[in-house]
Amino acid sequence: MQQRLLESIEALHGEIYLVGGSVRDTMLGLQVKDSDYIVTGIEFPVLKAQLETWAKVDVVGASFGVLKVASNGVIVDVALPRTERSTGIHHRDFEVSFDSSLPVEYDLARRDFTVNAMALRLRDQALIDPFAGQSDLEKKILRAVGVATERFTEDPLRMLRLARFVAKLGFTVDLDTLAATKALAPLVSSVAAERIQIELLGLLSSQKTLLPALRLLRDTGLLEQFIPEYKICFSFDQQNPYHHLTLEEHMFQTVELARQNTAEVKLAALLHDIGKPATQVFGTDGIAHYYHHEARGADITRSILTRLKCSTELLEMVVKLVRNHMRPPIQSSNKALRKFVNDLGVHWQAALELRRADRLAHTPEPDWDADHWLAETIARCQSFPPDLETFDERNLAVSGTELVERFGLQGAKIGAAKKAAATAIIEGELENEHDAILAWLGQQKI
Repeated sequence: MQQRLLESIEALHGEIYLVGGSVRDTMLGLQVKDSDYIVTGIEFPVLKAQLETWAKVDVVGASFGVLKVASNGVIVDVALPRTERSTGIHHRDFEVSFDSSLPVEYDLARRDFTVNAMALRLRDQALIDPFAGQSDLEKKILRAVGVATERFTEDPLRMLRLARFVAKLGFTVDLDTLAATKALAPLVSSVAAERIQIELLGLLSSQKTLLPALRLLRDTGLLEQFIPEYKICFSFDQQNPYHHLTLEEHMFQTVELARQNTAEVKLAALLHDIGKPATQVFGTDGIAHYYHHEARGADITRSILTRLKCSTELLEMVVKLVRNHMRPPIQSSNKALRKFVNDLGVHWQAALELRRADRLAHTPEPDWDADHWLAETIARCQSFPPDLETFDERNLAVSGTELVERFGLQGAKIGAAKKAAATAIIEGELENEHDAILAWLGQQKI
């Protein structure tokens, strides 16, 4: 693909550059997932027509001069240099235009961080680096291009991208960039919820340590802008011997300790104890207790994820994990474990991972082997019938009509009998077999 692009552009006497994150990740030796290119010296219609001679070309940003080029299963973005001009006092008040006659440096000047503001000229592999991005890459520093306050005012989402890059790259933040983030954090509240959600999930998907990024969100005031329910958790003393950390640090540590590197589990870990402040009560011994905080936390989580416009699938999974994060007991009977698997459905293994991480973020327990517990519990759950995850009264080997004929049941008693039988099957006390169910129900004197 890259060679074909170069040949097409050179045939029209233009220049083509690999830009942005593609250059950064190549220099870091990371896998490049998406390649972006800038072309100079060729008008937009001419560029489009030339690329269409050998690739499928879609205009994805006509007003921004962006083409999506696909060939042999590879898709890349090809664009002309863009500039931005302020048209008002608000961060959305900018006029964006493209111009093929502009040098690539003009386009790099409108980017977010210096490590993303480099270009590689394909013709001779020359690095175009007007903002010392290579130096910052070597120093592992994230620094805004030009004046940080201007970059963040243009698009406040860039402050959340800063946190995501801290998680992805493990870099530290330049002091001026950090100061601008703290000063302008309130602007994040004006960003579309969908964009915030994407950045948050991207941050939580990182395979590196997440603690610095989460603490950056807290310390700059960003986190409370899009999850205001979190603010009360900051420095919240749990006043319980089982917890040696403040509430938000406990949740951050739980995120860090969750080995299942999926954004869903990490998001549940980030929110799992958010119901504690609202449920705190004290015993006569002065120790704080948080009865039913998991239920309260599930309700708060639902509100947060609804506001962030998460998909129904993601929302329901995370809410279920938060609601059940205290389960199963560390010492579980098969009955309790079977009920747990049935209640969690396909998410039971994710819930076990959250349980392990949450427990590890408590006051240290030297006698508890978390990895052994997790492996053993997973093995026990896997020994149960595979249909246990989805079993309910609809799967019973007897029908409601049979219960009416056999026992003379009517109305709500039919549903109650079916539910009782299903519960007995789920808990391992009864087989889902026609005659066995009828015999069992007969013994219950329904």
